Amino acid sequence: MPLEIKDIPFFHDLSRSELAALETCLIEKNFKKGEIVHSEGGECTSLFFVRNGRVKVYRTSVQGKEQIFEILGPGDTCACNPGELAWQCGSNAEILADSRLWFLSRKNYVEMVRNNSKLMHALNELFARRLQCFSNIIEEVTLKDTKKRLIKFLLDMLAHKHQTAPKSDILFIESTREEIAQRLGTARETVARHISDLKRKKLIDVKPYQIIVRDKEALEKLLDPSRQ
Repeated sequence: MPLEIKDIPFFHDLSRSELAALETCLIEKNFKKGEIVHSEGGECTSLFFVRNGRVKVYRTSVQGKEQIFEILGPGDTCACNPGELAWQCGSNAEILADSRLWFLSRKNYVEMVRNNSKLMHALNELFARRLQCFSNIIEEVTLKDTKKRLIKFLLDMLAHKHQTAPKSDILFIESTREEIAQRLGTARETVARHISDLKRKKLIDVKPYQIIVRDKEALEKLLDPSRQ
C-alpha cells in the first residue's frame, strides 16, 4: 500500500495541523520504470518523497560509467541543501520500478525548514546518515580488491539493519546485481562471481531477494587479514 504523508520519516514529528498544511503544498506524480526524475546539473526547483516504488540516485563519469549513491524506497527523500533558492542538482535520479512520488517546491521547502526546528532536526539526521553512506561508498571504491568491496558492502548493510531492526543476519536485497555492481564500481559478472564464491565457501547463502550472512566473523577476516 502507498504510504501516507504521516508515514514519511522526515515528517514524523509534525503535528496534525502541520501535516495538513504540508499536504496542500505537495504534488503527486506517477512515473514508469526508466523515466528520469531529474538530471545532474539541472536547476533544482523541487524535491521529492517516495510514496511507493524505487528510485536510483547516481552520477555518470565522463567515460559513461555510473556510480550509484543511493537507492531510494518508500519513505525516502532526495532532500538536499535548503540554503539558496537557486540550486543545481548534483546527481541524476532514475525510476527503477513504477513509482509514485510527492513533490514539494524548493521555495516551500526552504521556508518550512527555516521556520520549523523539528524539520531542521530531521534534516540534520538525514544529512548525517547520507554523509555516512557516502563515506562508505568512498571506502568501498578505493578498495582495489573487488571481493573486499562486495564484502564491505554486505557488512555495512548488515550493520545498518542491526541499527534499525531486530538482530538478524538476513539481508533483503532489492537491488539487482547490476545495481550492486554500479554501486561498487565494478562489472555485474564480477559481483556474480564473488557472490557465488562466498556462497560456495558457506560464508553466505543466496535466496530470491535475500542474502543470508552465515559467517560474519569470517567475512570480517577476509576484509581485514589482521583479524586472523
